[in-house]
Amino acid sequence: MLRLSFILTLVLAPSAFAQAPDTGDVDEPPPAAGEKGAKPVTKPKAPDPEQPGALADKIREAAGGEPAAGGDSGLPDWAPAPDAIQPVDDRGQPLDEREWAATRDLSVGHPFIESHGYMRMRMDMFHNFDLDTYSLSRSLGTSPVLPPLTEIDQQGSNHPEQKSHRYRRGADTLAGANIRFRFDPTLHVNESLRIRTTMDILDNLVLGSTPDGSPRAGFSRPDVSIETFSGSQRPPESGVSGYQDSVRVKRVWGEWRNPLGLTLFGRMGSHWGLGLLANSGNCLDCDFGDNVDRLMHVTKLFDTYLALAWDFPAEGFVGQSGLHTNANQPFGQAHDFDQRDDVNQWVVAIFDRPMSKAEQAIRVEELNGKRKPVFDWGVYNVIRTQPFSSEVKTSVPPSTASDVYLVDAKAFAYIPDLWLSWEYRPRARNSYKLQFEAVGVFGVIEEVPHPAILGDPKVVCVGGTSTDLETCEASGGDLVKQRRRDIQQWGYALEFNARNDQLEWGFQHGAASGDKSPGFGVLDKFPIDPDAEQPDTEVTGFKFDRDYVIDLILFREIIGAVTNAFYVKPWLAYNFIDQDGPDGLQEEKWGFKLAAIYAQALEAKATPGREAPLGLEFDLELYIDQKDTFRWSLAYGLLFPLGAFDRLNDDFSAVEKEPNVAQTLQMGVGLQF
Repeated sequence: MLRLSFILTLVLAPSAFAQAPDTGDVDEPPPAAGEKGAKPVTKPKAPDPEQPGALADKIREAAGGEPAAGGDSGLPDWAPAPDAIQPVDDRGQPLDEREWAATRDLSVGHPFIESHGYMRMRMDMFHNFDLDTYSLSRSLGTSPVLPPLTEIDQQGSNHPEQKSHRYRRGADTLAGANIRFRFDPTLHVNESLRIRTTMDILDNLVLGSTPDGSPRAGFSRPDVSIETFSGSQRPPESGVSGYQDSVRVKRVWGEWRNPLGLTLFGRMGSHWGLGLLANSGNCLDCDFGDNVDRLMHVTKLFDTYLALAWDFPAEGFVGQSGLHTNANQPFGQAHDFDQRDDVNQWVVAIFDRPMSKAEQAIRVEELNGKRKPVFDWGVYNVIRTQPFSSEVKTSVPPSTASDVYLVDAKAFAYIPDLWLSWEYRPRARNSYKLQFEAVGVFGVIEEVPHPAILGDPKVVCVGGTSTDLETCEASGGDLVKQRRRDIQQWGYALEFNARNDQLEWGFQHGAASGDKSPGFGVLDKFPIDPDAEQPDTEVTGFKFDRDYVIDLILFREIIGAVTNAFYVKPWLAYNFIDQDGPDGLQEEKWGFKLAAIYAQALEAKATPGREAPLGLEFDLELYIDQKDTFRWSLAYGLLFPLGAFDRLNDDFSAVEKEPNVAQTLQMGVGLQF
């Protein structure tokens, strides 16, 4: 089985008005496996980690056995395929199976396909995630997670003797299992061109969610009138047996290595730094992943990498040419109907970290041979603008240009991001790594394009004795642009990881700005909601990317992301089985990890209970981890919610209900290639 690494790319998250640049190896790579000048693909033996120069020499010799460039930062590489996909003889004829084992080092002709991906299965049990604060009279609680249906379905089943026998059965638990197969193939066209894609098959499919016989399943079997007698599962089809299709193509992009560097174009994934602002979602337990439509070029100047990108975050209304109807050339090339409703974005990134295989070999020598500390850094600037926004007149998707109208937006955002990394390995099986990322989002929306306030005057007089705009300030009032929203957001995170032989320990800390408007703005409401009783006049709440996960319950499931909070997380792990690879990194480990997380809101008035303390959570995990091949884990989480999740009365003067403990038990297994 081929051992291949995940290939990540660098993008900024659209939800935070940013797309980070993706970059790659711009140096001349070694020849592809099997081509002239290449060495046979072998697994390198682990050298003596204390011998200077030994590790770098071994890694340079193992042309096909090195890890992919970029590592955890998601930066792309131009490493050749580590082994042959289709072996051929000296005349270019395919070899039969009998000759395969003895001829793995023979030449491979272009084009060929390199395969990556994983298959995972997760089983989750959620207990009391509604925190026992749900109110039937208000149809809401302090947690966005609803209780089981048996606790909120007041209609009953009209049973002749007990009409509400389905209601209030004392249920507190939600449970299920889901699967995903991610496939990341790379088509090597020639030595300088390749096409890459990412597709998910049965993407987060809940097992048992598409029975072939069900009253609510479209085109279900007529001979199965109740799910009790369903005999099979149907493939998910959007609008038929589910809300999404069985196969979802998420990314397709091309790469051209040229004398000036590396050029990338298409729809690609994104990751930068720790993943606060842009997160590729390529981890085995991730759910989302950031994608961006982009044209980008990366080059190296004075030992520093420079990336320039032009992004297409949103184009507004797109349709067919001519009469702008779907009936006119329905299978032809669609066009953008106006340039001024486009969201335009430009990225300039500068960073210094090992990218090419030669640079990575030097880095391994510095860490494991010379035992020197190393430092990496990166910073980028993003500018995003949108003059107008295209809105739809009807509740159904527009079919002609007359169904769309333009409104002012005048939106602008500037996003700087700083990433720092320090690593030191004083001796074998001992390492220390510190990473830091800080993000800011600053901008303005001059005209909020929301139908609820389109008819409102742009400027009003507030607090004065006169409502006339000319005499407003003289009468003690203030001129307020009620359709304007200022954007001032910030967030940062710090991670420290240490290893002392079989013992691992560390510390995480981070914070994200909030605002004074009620709610967290992730799972419970929209950040900009003019219909709310207290709409956000200043958009100050920053949200970490949803795939930046620090816990099992509080931020991942209850709030939805780290926002309006600061947190501290010390953790400790011990590996009963612990084996290293030639690069000094762990190849296989069996052990456990214990973590404690305390979180508190920065803006207490925005929480449901008008209190700052969010909660205290303890997470315990047992795991078996074989690098890039196999992972199994069993995790238990226990959350003690605090005053921020109290349920208050209508005038917020007293506590009606205090939250109760939430728990989760989760098991996952993943196969990687």
